[in-house]
Amino acid sequence: MHKNEPWWRRFLSTLRQSAAEQKRLQSLVMTALLIAMNIALSSFRLQLTPQTRISFGFLVSALTGMLFGPVVAFNAGAIGDILTFFIAPGGPYFPGFTLTAALEGFVYGAFLYRRPVSLGRIAAARISVSLLLNVLLNTFWLVMLYGKSYELLLPARLTKSLLLLPLEILLLVAVGRAAQKIARRTAVT
Repeated sequence: MHKNEPWWRRFLSTLRQSAAEQKRLQSLVMTALLIAMNIALSSFRLQLTPQTRISFGFLVSALTGMLFGPVVAFNAGAIGDILTFFIAPGGPYFPGFTLTAALEGFVYGAFLYRRPVSLGRIAAARISVSLLLNVLLNTFWLVMLYGKSYELLLPARLTKSLLLLPLEILLLVAVGRAAQKIARRTAVT
């Protein structure tokens, strides 16, 4: 990849590299372990209201994207969401939430795969996931699922996300830097 290549060519190359990760046994085993960690972390959640909860599964989604790219993280997000529903359900199954979980992994992979961990890159990834997927898209799914008003749900969900955003970004920077050091030493990627 060259810096003067168009962004879309670099992105397509990233997608190809990530798709190739799915053919490596080491990547499959690590992804399975990360899915298991995601299920474990997602089952420890703080339920604020029936529609609002705090969980730390996003850390594992970001790690999966960072280590194996958007394609693997997309698949891991979908598989992890479905398995979490069967192992530790937090409400009824709804395919929209599975799509959101898959897109979350994809976004983290698009921002973080094979790139140095930086506060700006982590912040851009987390803000994108938090506001576009968790606040806007998941609120839409909740409206469809429970029939509540979008205008009723959105302010509380947006406030929660904005309040948690600085802590989540700092956690992701710390975990991301530690993971990159470990990955370099152990040749995980």
